[in-house]
Amino acid sequence: MPSNRDAMRQSRGEQLRKARAAAERLRKAFPSIEQLRIELSFKDAGSSTPADQAHVLYPPAPAFFTYRCPCWNCDGEFELDSAARRAMRPAHRTEVGSLECRGSRFSESGSKRPCDLQLNYAITAVRDEVS
Repeated sequence: MPSNRDAMRQSRGEQLRKARAAAERLRKAFPSIEQLRIELSFKDAGSSTPADQAHVLYPPAPAFFTYRCPCWNCDGEFELDSAARRAMRPAHRTEVGSLECRGSRFSESGSKRPCDLQLNYAITAVRDEVS
């Protein structure tokens, strides 16, 4: 039987899936964007740092930029909407920065502690030069 924390994490995951499905398409929100590359790397004080991630979005993709913390026992997420929108501004191309996860990591005993996983991101917009 799933624990309360597992049920909450599944529920939040379902909310994010629904929000992603309902999000406006990239081609409509940003018609000049041909491709959006989102590169994520992580730094953890612990011994098991999550693997880097790369996401490439094309015009039919949802313009949705919230990513769950990759730590299996964390309930946090990273909101990259503002950074992605800055990268897609006409005079801009790449947005880089870092965020810290504000979620909580749960232990097997049920206790929790702040996650504090550090995310470094680079978001690069490739424009259709004809538009």
